[in-house]
Amino acid sequence: MKKALSLILFSAICIAFSSDLQKKILRYDGFNIECYVSPKKRSNFNNNKMYYWFKSGEIHQSLSAAGGFVLHKKYSKYYRSNQLAEQGEFNYGLKTGTWKTWHNNGKLKFIEEWKQGYKNGEFIAFDSLGNQTSTGSYNNNLKNGYWIDFIKKDTTYHRKKEVFNEKPRNLIKRVFRKKDSLEKIQIKLIRATERKNDSIKRIKTKSDRLLKKRNDSIKRVKIKLDKSAKKRLDSINKTKKTKRGFLDKVFKKK
Repeated sequence: MKKALSLILFSAICIAFSSDLQKKILRYDGFNIECYVSPKKRSNFNNNKMYYWFKSGEIHQSLSAAGGFVLHKKYSKYYRSNQLAEQGEFNYGLKTGTWKTWHNNGKLKFIEEWKQGYKNGEFIAFDSLGNQTSTGSYNNNLKNGYWIDFIKKDTTYHRKKEVFNEKPRNLIKRVFRKKDSLEKIQIKLIRATERKNDSIKRIKTKSDRLLKKRNDSIKRVKIKLDKSAKKRLDSINKTKKTKRGFLDKVFKKK
């Protein structure tokens, strides 16, 4: 029973797949092409997108429309030598994912990224010897950011439809640069204040030490003077006592 159900399910999937895709093998414009088409009629098309479709044994392309079965899933194009010339995938007539193109000697020619009919992502070009000739990226079919031409030894910057020899100083960059400058000034002021505070602290500490040293010195001098005065007073008192005793003895004799 389980085997029967599995067989029915597998058959249903195969039928659904075959009804959605038809394989086409053709010779066109000096190439052998192997591709798949969707026999379903499409009425909704995106504006400004290039659709690839099959009719009367040929592959056509048109903007925002299709006059036949749209190409879908894997697409492979070969030179007459059976060497791959181009390979990629379609999603109901629109190029999508990674597409690769080869020179007739088997060396890569282009690598490009597509997303629903638009070039989006990295692009790399090579010469017939396999040397990289240029690189850059696309955003919705427009060159975007830095592009490097290794042949001309030139770098350009692309933004929308504008091309610059170097990246323009846009408003955001100026704002961040100004912010960075203000932050640097603030840091410098903080450091200067800290140095000043440290200097004041050191001076205060030094002054406190000098004052303490001076007070200690005065205290020692005072103690010394007090001791000296006490010693002198004791000496005077002793002298007076001795003198009084002598006089007492003299008067006693008389």
